[in-house]
Amino acid sequence: MNSLEFRFEDYINIVQRRKWLILSVILGTMVIATVLCFVLPESFRSTTTVLVEGQKIPESYVKSVVEGTIEGRLSSIQQVVMSRSLLSQIAEEFKLYRSDMSPEDRESVLSSMRKSIKVTTAETGHAKGRNTIEAFSISFAHKDPAIAMRITERFASQFIEQNLRIREQIVEGASDFLEQELRMAKERLEEQERSISSFKSQYMGELPQQMEANLRSLDRLQMDLNATRENMQTATNRVALLEKEVNEAASSTTTQMTNGSASGNQSRGGDPLITRLADLERTLTTLSAEYRETYPDIVQTRQEIEAVKSQLAIKYGVTKDDVTPGSSKLIDPMLRDLMRQRDEAKNEVGLLKERLRRLGEQVKAYEGRVERTPAREQDLMILIRDSDNMQKNYQSLLEKKLNARVAESLEKRQKGEQFRILDPANLPVTPESPNRPLILVGGLVVGCGLGFGSAFGLEMLRPAFRRSEDAEIVLGLPVLASIPAFSSVFSGSESMRRAAFGSREQRKLLPGSQSDSLSGQLVERGAEFESASWNLVSKWSPRSMVAEQFRVAATRLSLMTSEQRNTVVLVTSALVGEGKTSTAVNLSYILAQELDKKTLLIDCDLKRPMVHSYTNIPATPGLVDYLVGEQPLEACIKKMEDVPLWVLPTGTSGRGVLELSKIRQLSRVIQDLRPRFDYILIDAPPILPLADLNVLSSMADLMILVIRAGRTGRDVVDKAYRSLRSSCPAGIVLTGVDSVSTPYYMYQYGTQGTGTSRHA
Repeated sequence: MNSLEFRFEDYINIVQRRKWLILSVILGTMVIATVLCFVLPESFRSTTTVLVEGQKIPESYVKSVVEGTIEGRLSSIQQVVMSRSLLSQIAEEFKLYRSDMSPEDRESVLSSMRKSIKVTTAETGHAKGRNTIEAFSISFAHKDPAIAMRITERFASQFIEQNLRIREQIVEGASDFLEQELRMAKERLEEQERSISSFKSQYMGELPQQMEANLRSLDRLQMDLNATRENMQTATNRVALLEKEVNEAASSTTTQMTNGSASGNQSRGGDPLITRLADLERTLTTLSAEYRETYPDIVQTRQEIEAVKSQLAIKYGVTKDDVTPGSSKLIDPMLRDLMRQRDEAKNEVGLLKERLRRLGEQVKAYEGRVERTPAREQDLMILIRDSDNMQKNYQSLLEKKLNARVAESLEKRQKGEQFRILDPANLPVTPESPNRPLILVGGLVVGCGLGFGSAFGLEMLRPAFRRSEDAEIVLGLPVLASIPAFSSVFSGSESMRRAAFGSREQRKLLPGSQSDSLSGQLVERGAEFESASWNLVSKWSPRSMVAEQFRVAATRLSLMTSEQRNTVVLVTSALVGEGKTSTAVNLSYILAQELDKKTLLIDCDLKRPMVHSYTNIPATPGLVDYLVGEQPLEACIKKMEDVPLWVLPTGTSGRGVLELSKIRQLSRVIQDLRPRFDYILIDAPPILPLADLNVLSSMADLMILVIRAGRTGRDVVDKAYRSLRSSCPAGIVLTGVDSVSTPYYMYQYGTQGTGTSRHA
């Protein structure tokens, strides 16, 4: 929440409270910075300027092979120059090594040299939308100015030499690289040409340039195919005609043989053996249709047929295989001629069929060529395209190779970009380091940062309540008053002390001093302030701002309990040292003196009883004496002079351990005393260390929680308050509020007028 954040006045308060910590840290850093100013060795830096000269021949005539920015080349040259080998040579040359140096010390010298080298570029030109460097500076620092100047000159010469060497290496490397690439490109081009030639040989007849010839050949084959088909049809018709004539002649011959056999004609055409053979053939055909081959009639018939064939073969002088019923060798010459013509016609038909098949295969082959030509054309185009690209790449590499040779000649003749010393290395007079003003300012800045950071860090590690708003927001309780630190009453100007303690006659009435040196004595007694009767500020300094804030708390307390008579108020705190006893004593005094209320103050802090010391009354007898039965109650209650305020101290046994059962008897005592007093204030022990408060809180009508501002952590107070099981209302009194957080007009209030100030 915003109200819990640090405000400007909070930072001022922190600075005032932690001023000695801040000052000690600042002083320590300044001492360290001062020592460094005199301890650090002096170092002189020599600087030389190197000019970057452009190419002497225009690039429109000769284009340089060395590409890249000057920054990149400078970085590369710097890495080479700062290498261990070159730095060792320079260190040996200028006797930076001692003879008794160990390898570790030599490495330390080289590392120091690397740190002492500085290369600074200056962008002074523009080319193609980017900055270009026309000059750069090289500097080196050393404790001896003469050595610094000589080493700077040596580094400048190294930069110039390395630039020439790097440029020559670049052009030579480019030339060699292009030579290798050109050779490889030529080999790839020749390989591609061989691939094209092999492709053409492999797919001869299917190439795109042969497409027209294939189409013409396909047309010619189609014409031959059609003519062959016509010739075949003619030959087929002739075979059918001859077959018909042969059949007719054979039928005529058979008829003549049949007639001749019946008439007993013995002519050749009516040979009875032929007739017998024909009859046996028909009988065999009939029997084979009805019976198996092993049937006896079939076997006998076959034997007769073989016998007849043998007779006919002998008779006609032919072989046995040529003897058939229709054999041309057994017929007449005319029928034989017809059969010969028929056989020739059949042979012609067979030849035409074979030609037709070959023509069909050729047509299919040419059609396949035509169909595959687009695919071959695509593959050939890819090969030719790759060959053209390789040819272009080869030509490009050839041109680059020629340019590289010219650029190599340009660099060898030192006509390209070069470094030239523009401003020689100077002999430094003023040391570069240590920069004493900068070290002192840095020490002051670091000291302030560490001092203020430590102070604010300590505050943030354990945040405390600084203002009344913080306590109200965190705990949800109303704040009765914000009591300034008591030290503000006994310090400050003479006018403020006079306003706080009144006139000389009034100061004579204060305990511990009867002279005008009261304030000085109070300062001397500051260590005993918290344990002395000076804590009753409302009595000894009634016009102070502290007393005025106690009046505010008393007034608000009376307003909170206006509807209730005979109120019991419990005053406690989270930890020891919060100022609860001082708050209880001053509130009791204000209620009795200022508001004219009969008030009883009971000291229930049995571990650390302080009420009797603050009120300057006897400690015995007291509450413990009454609870253990040693003294009557009236003897334990003591009244302060001229004020309706009574005090019940702890007694002589107050520092001992009292049983909780005895403390519970206090409830009966309070009930007996309640009708006699308007207010009964109980100075209770702290909440966290002891277990008594839960018993005491049950006896109270109102609880006042005292918190030390800027000291007690918020988590501690919240934990203490949440641990109480009391249901009575509560309020907060914030003590020890710093004067910075208190408005100035509140200080002025007590300085106006004379007499004792009253709460309005």
